[in-house]
Amino acid sequence: MIITRQIASPQGWLDYRPELGAVAVEGGDGLTYAAYFAGLEAFAGGQANAALLAAAMAAGCPADRAGIDELVIRAEKHGALYHPASLTVRAGGSEAKLCVNVAATPAAAAMLEQEAGLLAGLRERFSPDFLPCPYAFAAANGLAFLLEDWFAGYHEFHQDGTGRVRLWDYDAGERSLDARTALEIYRQAAHILTRYYHADSGASIGPWHHAAGDFVAKVTGEAVSVRLITVRGYGAGQDFTEAGPLADKLAALAFFTNMTLRLRLDRVEGVGELVLAGEDVAAAAVEGFVSGLAALGLDAPTRGGILEFLRSFSPEELARAGSGLGWPCPEDEAARLARAWPAHAAALVAALGRLAGR
Repeated sequence: MIITRQIASPQGWLDYRPELGAVAVEGGDGLTYAAYFAGLEAFAGGQANAALLAAAMAAGCPADRAGIDELVIRAEKHGALYHPASLTVRAGGSEAKLCVNVAATPAAAAMLEQEAGLLAGLRERFSPDFLPCPYAFAAANGLAFLLEDWFAGYHEFHQDGTGRVRLWDYDAGERSLDARTALEIYRQAAHILTRYYHADSGASIGPWHHAAGDFVAKVTGEAVSVRLITVRGYGAGQDFTEAGPLADKLAALAFFTNMTLRLRLDRVEGVGELVLAGEDVAAAAVEGFVSGLAALGLDAPTRGGILEFLRSFSPEELARAGSGLGWPCPEDEAARLARAWPAHAAALVAALGRLAGR
């Protein structure tokens, strides 16, 4: 079996060379590329080998222990927590691509192990459609690895600083998206988050952030598809059980207000100035919330009661509620969100009213 090592760069894929071995991985807390690739190769050939072969076979690649022609290990990206790589299995003239998230610090390794359990649990309890499947987790030599799905054709997207969304499509070329496509991406992101909302407890996926590239999108012609590639945590921001009959409605209010406003939050090109997407995203978020709520399988009185409760707020009341129920976040983000609440609440109330009239 041939093993090929590569490193992603803005100029394309770079073949790994021995002289790069001592180079430190960005944000890797001293991790070198030599140790990074050695760990990935050991993981793929050891603890994850059976899962890797099974996933490749399920994807239509006739791989078995004796039949892999080539394994391409590619360093794809480096983030604050993880250092994702792709594993491409080639056999019998076909190939299958999978993802490996790599954690290089004890804190990141603990979070990655937690994420493996959360992904499995949420896919089983709610839906497997929008999250990657975790195939194998292992820790060795100070590193932790999680083998999971690679969403082929999906790419990060970010605000570009002019009010438009830019898709980081390295296959067909980076490009700015038209307003219809961008709004559909945000609508689907809101739908996905709501699909994993637990109405009884108010638990939801979080924290998440567009600037971290947590959501990815595939745009092919008029078709748009969105996925969430990471789950760092799951729980309720506040306990409303003492509110009695209003508990589920207050929990939904907290989720709705936080989700719809944070959905607009991003950084220019993912790393620059903190920005908010336009107010038209609020209406897309409301549509995604309503469709996601319908897909949860709640009984009609519960679902109707939540929507009726949300529609009972004036813009001023919703702005005060949203400000008071905000999830913890860095000071600069909190200040930016606080300034946005009056106009955002007005857009939410208008969108809820339009949907009620349909």
